[in-house]
Amino acid sequence: MKKFELLFICTILNFGSIMLKSQTLSPKEIGSIETMIKEEMLEAKIPGAAFGIINQNKVVYEKSFGIANFLTKTPLTDTSIFQIASVTKIFTSLALLTELKNANISVDAPIGDLIKGLSPRLSKLTYHQLLSHTSGMVDLIPSPEEYSLDAYTFFRNAGDSLLFTEPGKVFSYSNIGYALSGLALEKICNKPYSQAIQDIIINPLKLTNTTFDLYEVACRSFSVGHYFNSNLNIMSPYLSHLESPLVQAAGGLFSTIKDLERVAICLINQGELDGKQIIDKDIIMTMSTGYAKNFMANGPYYGFMSYPNNAYCYGLFTFDYGKSKFIGNGGSASQMTYFIYEPEKKFAMISINNSNSEFLINSFKKIFEVVLGEKELLLTNPFESKMEWKEIVGTYTLHSLKAKNESRLEIFIKEGSLYIKFGTSTEIKMDQIGVLTYKYIIPSARFPMEVAFYRSSSGKVQYMSNFWRAWEKI
Repeated sequence: MKKFELLFICTILNFGSIMLKSQTLSPKEIGSIETMIKEEMLEAKIPGAAFGIINQNKVVYEKSFGIANFLTKTPLTDTSIFQIASVTKIFTSLALLTELKNANISVDAPIGDLIKGLSPRLSKLTYHQLLSHTSGMVDLIPSPEEYSLDAYTFFRNAGDSLLFTEPGKVFSYSNIGYALSGLALEKICNKPYSQAIQDIIINPLKLTNTTFDLYEVACRSFSVGHYFNSNLNIMSPYLSHLESPLVQAAGGLFSTIKDLERVAICLINQGELDGKQIIDKDIIMTMSTGYAKNFMANGPYYGFMSYPNNAYCYGLFTFDYGKSKFIGNGGSASQMTYFIYEPEKKFAMISINNSNSEFLINSFKKIFEVVLGEKELLLTNPFESKMEWKEIVGTYTLHSLKAKNESRLEIFIKEGSLYIKFGTSTEIKMDQIGVLTYKYIIPSARFPMEVAFYRSSSGKVQYMSNFWRAWEKI
């Protein structure tokens, strides 16, 4: 056994804190779940992870595994604070929808009515389009040169170049779209975005360890993100997307398992928490309604969510798994957060780990099986003939604010098989798994990558969905 793997086993087994508030899981069930978690942490090279499970409206399981920092070997605890990345979008959506309702503003109203001085096309975007990722905006993280810009100045400078297609035409995940939503929240509340979230969500829900302040986090118990270099067999601390206030609304929050459990219970109970109606139940319903249907939640981390009836809502997505209808979101930056709940069964599962690249997907499936009795169903999709290949062959680009930053990929037929190639990377064989749906396997990834192609109103393939983003055929 390699020295590195032995160290992982020791850290996973020796460190950990457990809290059971309502003993509805048997020792055998807990053992089954924890065996899977430990095995998968070792396989995925994850230094530390925290899990919380809610069943029938009670926290039935909460445990931390491993270490918060690979260099110091500090153990994770139930107060360890993580970067929750895109789970921040849940907070942004809740707060913005609340303030829109208070101001009697429709989600279909143009943002230009509120944010004056934007470029013509940006001004016409609606709150619905921004929150549902159907705005047609590119996805980008501001460059170091833009970190010091306030959000209004950034959007005034960038203007209509942020749009790569007409709004409402296609689902394409856009962090900068949520940054614009955060600016709208600032204008409605007449206060900084972070303060608005504090006043509307964090304080009312009594979230004691949820903040945007990295300094505050560092003074408490911060779980550092990590990057594993498989070529050198080295684990290193890793931080990303923390500095710029521009991306706060898209992914700037830090939080703990305990705080996210309170958020889950509030959502499960239609805005009620601790016997009080904290958030309007109509807001919860609006936020959790599927708008972008069958948007193809694809990627090596999200592949198992590509099930029937999936849709993107506002800061949340929905999908069917067995007989359960899940709602939730995932966060990926220097750490990985998975937040999912099932309102009808009063169930939720929250997982945060301090790897920058891996969700504990097999552990999630084990929890669904043990707690809900749900097993993964093998899906059968209708297949089109290989004539479809000729339709999708071509060059696709992922648009960016600057042409030099745009990415390209090629789909082509070679020796009777279909291939995908990103830039100058290796050619990878693709397998058809459904109508306009394919998968390919990256050697270093634990799960296949799934992609889907979409036809325009003319009937021709125009976009490919890859990692939630729309790549346009050119």
